[in-house]
Amino acid sequence: MLAILRTMLPIVLLCLCQLAPCAVLNVPARRGDAMSGSAFVTAITPLSLTERENAILSEVMLGNVPDFMRNLKPVTVSATINSQLRTVIYHVLPDYLAVGSDADYFLTPMSPLCAQRIADRLNCLLPTRKMVNDIWSQAQVKLSPSTIPPSPEMTTVPVFAQHNTTVRAQRQAMEVQYPLGALVGGDKKDVVITKLLATTPNKVAIYGWHYTNGTPIQPLYLGHEDTYADYSHGIRLVQQAVTLDGVETTAVQILNDASLNVLLSDEGVVTSTRYPVALPLYFPLQDDFPASGRDSLLWTDKFKTPTLMSFSPTSPGGDGYALRVMDSAGGMETTRTGNITDADYYVQCDIYCTYRPALVSDGFERSGIFLRDNGNGAFEHTTGGGGYCYAMAWDSGNGRLWCLKSVNGVITDLNPSPIYRPSTAWRRMRIEAQGDQIAFRCDGELILSVTDATHRQGQCGIGFHEYFTTNSNMLGAIADNFIADLLTTSANRWMLY
Repeated sequence: MLAILRTMLPIVLLCLCQLAPCAVLNVPARRGDAMSGSAFVTAITPLSLTERENAILSEVMLGNVPDFMRNLKPVTVSATINSQLRTVIYHVLPDYLAVGSDADYFLTPMSPLCAQRIADRLNCLLPTRKMVNDIWSQAQVKLSPSTIPPSPEMTTVPVFAQHNTTVRAQRQAMEVQYPLGALVGGDKKDVVITKLLATTPNKVAIYGWHYTNGTPIQPLYLGHEDTYADYSHGIRLVQQAVTLDGVETTAVQILNDASLNVLLSDEGVVTSTRYPVALPLYFPLQDDFPASGRDSLLWTDKFKTPTLMSFSPTSPGGDGYALRVMDSAGGMETTRTGNITDADYYVQCDIYCTYRPALVSDGFERSGIFLRDNGNGAFEHTTGGGGYCYAMAWDSGNGRLWCLKSVNGVITDLNPSPIYRPSTAWRRMRIEAQGDQIAFRCDGELILSVTDATHRQGQCGIGFHEYFTTNSNMLGAIADNFIADLLTTSANRWMLY
């Protein structure tokens, strides 16, 4: 039953979050050192599609969007339904989603999969074809579409940037009359939702790009794979919370209603209101590693599936089972969970530390926990793109307890001098991250509190790295009682035995 409830929790929380209408984009304030749109273009140009879209998601969730884009614009639609006039008001981005500042922003094409991840985290959805038409009709600024001849390069960042420059010049010519923040149409096609997604899987649906006379260039089209994005694609986020005749509801409820759907849809009931990506995980993330298997936390293993095993001595409050994270071939191994956009939270886990100084001539192993990992899951090693995270780790050879940060696998002990715990024991490791403040605790004792802004967000997990010449000496990272949670709601949970 507990596993079922944990599986349902993201959906329940997502629905609850959608019920409070608010006409602002729910992202943090833009940092003073955030990249400009031009700098972001330079940064993502050499990246693979996956790396590029991870970067887009990361920048948006860090709040690197223009200020003018934060105030959403209302769209009002009325229709007579069953002899009664019904009116819905929903709020949308004033332009297509961009990274950067008001002075230098980049309208950012992306796949529907990346767009959906952003929409989920911001309690939004993508528009239907009818919504695109209504948004364009009510736009104060109607730009003339600027097309680029088709070519293989139309899916590359340089062409994205070329089109962005053209559209930006069009928009600047109208800024005196219509300052940034006015509702804009005509500059991009929309990535949309449609009932056809239910019967046409793994595709992106696009529509729109209206001429100034109201005729769309692009009819509804699902011919591209859902990893596709070209220069003409734009992401118009629509807030989930809407008002229907002055009463709060959600866009999804209206789209699913047999009568009311006509307010937001021109193709009947739309049940496929999102692209099929995993919903974001919500705190708390907890796994006691029972004999039946890991709880449903959507763990991501770096190389090998960890082993659930009976283990003695039993961890404090444990059931006699623990998780071993280890690649029998040697080297580094991790398992991680959470979202790459998680920022302020703590991670805590019991790690069994077997002190073996007699083996130092052959090497040692390092076990621990980490947070704010960038998605590489490389702990404190250079494997798989290099480790980027904060970690607390313990060495079996000399008992050294590390409070470290890893940057491309290059580690720095944030302690001013080494700390040692030269004994065999279960150790409750905990890292807390709140903004630039990072705290490391072991068995309830504050080991280090430091100000460091290297890693702003990311996943958390359990890490292992062996430095033995003889692989048979490996024991692996033995872990139990894992939890990650928000500091603001449960700062003292499980801190002490």
